[in-house]
Amino acid sequence: MMDQRLPIYGVTTGFGDSGNRTISPHHSEQLQENLVAYLLCGSGPVLPVEAARAILTVRLNSMCRGHSGVSIELIERMQMYLQNDWVPVIPREGSLGASGDLVPLAYLAQILQGQGQMYCDGKIRKTAEVLAEHDVKPYKLKAKEGLALVNGTSTMAGVATVNLNHARFLLDWLCLNTSWLTLALQGRTEAFGAIVNEQAKASRGQTTIARRVRGLLEAENYKGKPLSQIGEENSKTREWVQDRYSLRCVPQIAGPIFETLDMIENWLEREINSASDNPLIGDDGSLANGGNFYGGYMSHGMDYLKISLAHIADTVDRQVAYIIDDKSNRGLPSNLANWPNLPADERHLHHGLKGLHQSVSAITSEIMAKATPGGIFSRSAESHNQDKVSLGMSAAVQCADMIEPVFTVMTLQSIVLAQALDLRGVKLVGAESSALYQRIRQVVPFVSRDQALGDAIQTLRETFKEQSSRKGTL
Repeated sequence: MMDQRLPIYGVTTGFGDSGNRTISPHHSEQLQENLVAYLLCGSGPVLPVEAARAILTVRLNSMCRGHSGVSIELIERMQMYLQNDWVPVIPREGSLGASGDLVPLAYLAQILQGQGQMYCDGKIRKTAEVLAEHDVKPYKLKAKEGLALVNGTSTMAGVATVNLNHARFLLDWLCLNTSWLTLALQGRTEAFGAIVNEQAKASRGQTTIARRVRGLLEAENYKGKPLSQIGEENSKTREWVQDRYSLRCVPQIAGPIFETLDMIENWLEREINSASDNPLIGDDGSLANGGNFYGGYMSHGMDYLKISLAHIADTVDRQVAYIIDDKSNRGLPSNLANWPNLPADERHLHHGLKGLHQSVSAITSEIMAKATPGGIFSRSAESHNQDKVSLGMSAAVQCADMIEPVFTVMTLQSIVLAQALDLRGVKLVGAESSALYQRIRQVVPFVSRDQALGDAIQTLRETFKEQSSRKGTL
């Protein structure tokens, strides 16, 4: 194509609004280096290593589709970096999400050229030093290769992949904590049964969540009291015949979240298995200019995930209020203080887990405030060439910022529920619940008297986050 003197965007022309300005073919390689150089202006905190690893993997996979016009040498060099776990240190600010993640992906191109910093052996190191130690020469970008590296959705897709994995962990954790709340309240079970969730209404997510909670309760040999055994006294039932919505409606709350995560996974799978740069080379060798770099699916997906995370946190907050308030916890002490085992004249000195309840409320409000969709704030950019942008990377980063406090409120909820189960005298026998309870009690003891829990909470939270990153399951 270059021999035919065709105008090839980003190879024999400038970039973006400068795309009508011609470049001599013998300057095409210098043009790629200049592109990467002027895009190296990222700011803010750097992405975690697991996200950076996912970004390199996704970009390599995209290149392997064969539509990006890059050399086999670049593919092999990226593969070598991935095999050595050499991944870029990427500032997370600066992407409009169209044309792709230009600024963040420039940091991937930078380390391939032997510059900048990379993660290596769990540390941040200078790329030049690492390459010198392994006798690897910096890579020289060929025509179009700089553009192919930076002009795509791989950064937002990599971050989104990490976010989605954490979200699945958190949703399953909500199911387990819901089963614990049922046990601690001696609650009803028919809300999780087949009549409600399979016969009367059979939405796939709702059915899945109900079966999950029901299975956890069955593992504890818990069935709840039949309605026929609930008596009446003074024109009132002796026990509640149904539970609050935050417990009873969990299949209907979490079911749409389950299906949303499946939808996002489907979008992600297509995104990471697509060529998302521009221009693209067809199977017949023809050239096409288009907009696969526009991260619309990633923006929508991460905004939907933000909304889902807000619903999880709000449900957790309501469930904690349900079990900690002696006006609703069905005979347990106020704030789950250890009053039954304290002298009568000392009981009111102790406030149990009141502080945890206050923290959950505060953190949940912060989570909710972050749930506004980010993609709707598109701004015309780059001399109005990029006049509509996806903000997919912004949505992915905002979502990651929400995930951190959701881990915190769910850790606090698990501590609260473990205290409630102990006060109720429930001995867990199911494999999953027993393992989770033991993990909690290895770090946070039963609160017999008021005590500081801050350090233990942080330690326990980190074990859950690590478990999510490493295994993805409870």
